Amino acid sequence: MTPLDDLRAFCALHLGSDEADRLVGWIAWRTGRNQALAGSGMPVERLEHAITHWLDDWQRSRLLGWMRARLDRGEPLVPR
Repeated sequence: MTPLDDLRAFCALHLGSDEADRLVGWIAWRTGRNQALAGSGMPVERLEHAITHWLDDWQRSRLLGWMRARLDRGEPLVPR
């Protein structure tokens, strides 16, 4: 699997709609983009756009590792 596939699968398994929406905002902030550029669809669709078009494979791998570590520690997957 690719880093994109791995991140997609992790998000589908562990994120609800509200968390997906917050993650889009967090990725937008971290990449210097306006989160409105992710589109006006459902949060999962917006997240798909953000992780596909705004991150490279290295960033996807780092994000996935960071989220897995947060999950292991029982922390929220997306910073508030």
